[in-house]
Amino acid sequence: MKFCYINTENIYPQDRHLIDGLRENGHDVFELSEKTPGFRKYLNVIKHFWVEEKAYDAVFVGFTSPFFVVAMRLTSTKKIFFNAGQSQYEANIISRNENGLRPLKIFKWWIIDFISFHLSSLVLLESNAQIEFIRKLFFVPKRKLVRSWAGVNEKEFFYDPKVKKRDVFTALFRGRFLPESGILTILEAAKKLENDGVRFLVIGHGFMYREVNSLMDKLKPSNIEMITEKIPIEELRKKMLECHLSLGQMADHPRLKRTLPCKLFESLAMKLPYLTGKNAGALELLEEGKTCFMVEPGNSTELAQKIIFLKNNPEILKDVAEEGYKLYAEKLTSAELARNFVEMLKKRLSRNPF
Repeated sequence: MKFCYINTENIYPQDRHLIDGLRENGHDVFELSEKTPGFRKYLNVIKHFWVEEKAYDAVFVGFTSPFFVVAMRLTSTKKIFFNAGQSQYEANIISRNENGLRPLKIFKWWIIDFISFHLSSLVLLESNAQIEFIRKLFFVPKRKLVRSWAGVNEKEFFYDPKVKKRDVFTALFRGRFLPESGILTILEAAKKLENDGVRFLVIGHGFMYREVNSLMDKLKPSNIEMITEKIPIEELRKKMLECHLSLGQMADHPRLKRTLPCKLFESLAMKLPYLTGKNAGALELLEEGKTCFMVEPGNSTELAQKIIFLKNNPEILKDVAEEGYKLYAEKLTSAELARNFVEMLKKRLSRNPF
């Protein structure tokens, strides 16, 4: 099959793994990356399809790009597969509470999702719980909704046994400072372990930086290395691989019933043992004690205790890292995820449900 994959200048892991995986499975993928600012980028995409539409069997619209769904539906009769992952309403209202309680702003994000989901032939989402959430909140037929794991950019995140671990046991937090990340819980746990031979590497930035800086000033932990600027991917990968444990989302937050962060998949791909809050979203993929470790969300004391336990039991840590990597190699590579999607697509098309 030949696909056109539409994106802005940002190519997220949710898109990269699918593009690469489709190609590995022998499919042609033309990447239409539109970087023009403002409304002109949609006009440029429409112009492209007036000329090239017959060359494609179907169209993908990339992560965080709902307006391209509208542009394509007004332009093309092809099947449109929207790699949404989640909803813009969830990201901007539930996660960041960007607009407070102003009804018009809340409705704006809701209607954007409603239109883009209903105009798509299929919507790719990050979990079954996310499917139920989208179905109920936006009244989307369940037959349009497909679970599609986020995967990783395999050119950037991969296991390298030549990278040595740090001499001091180090727990890694990598990601944006969002309410669901649990970054404040992690900082509190770090302070509790200040004198226990455990260090923390925090690589991140974002929405909650004021709260993070304020808590750092208050606690003054001596065992945290904080990197907030963007660093080259080669350096980032090396720093991650040097750590002994990868920390996931630790907050007690409603969004974690549905979402799985990219660092979950990156940790599995890099053979990093993964410790996360006990969240329903993560449990759709992971098994506690086999492919991950879990603690109660928002509990810094339990988190600190679990980290000390893992530091003192390296064989348990190693076994879970191996099982997580095995899960990735068998089910979560780009080629395997894309193969599963195409098989599902062929079955759907044979029944012509769109």
